[in-house]
Amino acid sequence: MSTTDHPLKVLVQRFGRDFAEWLLDTEVLSVEPINVELPVETLRVDTLLRVVQANGEVVLLHIEFQGRRSVPAMALRQLGYLSQLVITHGLETRLRSVVLYTERHAGQNDTGLFQVQDGHGNIALEWRYAPILLWQMSGEIILKTGRPALLPLISLTRADDLPLILPEVVTIVRQQADEELRTRLFNGLLALTSDAEVLKMIEDLLVSDEYEFESPYLRRWREKGLTEGRAEGRAEGRAEGRAEGRAEGRAEGHLEGLKQAVVTLTASRFDPPFSKALVLERYVDSVSDEAKLQALIAKLALASNFDAVLADLPNGKESTGA
Repeated sequence: MSTTDHPLKVLVQRFGRDFAEWLLDTEVLSVEPINVELPVETLRVDTLLRVVQANGEVVLLHIEFQGRRSVPAMALRQLGYLSQLVITHGLETRLRSVVLYTERHAGQNDTGLFQVQDGHGNIALEWRYAPILLWQMSGEIILKTGRPALLPLISLTRADDLPLILPEVVTIVRQQADEELRTRLFNGLLALTSDAEVLKMIEDLLVSDEYEFESPYLRRWREKGLTEGRAEGRAEGRAEGRAEGRAEGRAEGHLEGLKQAVVTLTASRFDPPFSKALVLERYVDSVSDEAKLQALIAKLALASNFDAVLADLPNGKESTGA
């Protein structure tokens, strides 16, 4: 698991139309997130969008976020994703699949085109997707799209360009009239930054009232994601050597997935201050019951404000003043 996965999912959920027009290179009328859990052994995709293009055609846009390590290999994962999406949505489905590689050296040998031949050298099976190596890309490419919603991705682009590009990025974000949009974009820049030097560059460009309130919250989740990523890697290594641990590993992975869904939904809907986010974090860390986490996810999706969510938690009443 890359520590940038969940901030990226939040970004795409919030600005789906901008991502769709960028990745499909066409004008879009509407974008709707759809079910991202496929039927084969709970095969999960990172993001799946139903996109209505300006010409009226409907396209499924599948986006995966990937760091350096992929088990199984991304080509095989994509074969599973693409085939199940077609089985689920039909042979007439228009489908584009994109992999955004976020960490240095990730995906450098991924061509996005793979074939299986029969015994006579004929192509029996072919599948393709679009690998985008953000870490190898110049941030200028993102700037030239003219889409402020994509600016947080610049934190993941080629590091040697950032000292020249980041001041312009911060200036553009400051110019956004919508205060909520400015906050989300600044938070996105910080949340997607795992390099300490890049983080320092961004923070040096910001004045305290632009990020001070949210930065500890973002840092805490980034550090939490890194710790969980290392733990996940160790668990996968143990599972490879001990078949009897696979079922337990899958159960733990599902529970962790629900916890991360809580984080993603909380950040995308409420962006709560650190003190209140900490109350939720402590509760989530203590829960090992899937039903409780699913109920919390439903509450986060339907609640009109974050205090209403906290009020239902055993440790939340005091933080809301109830």
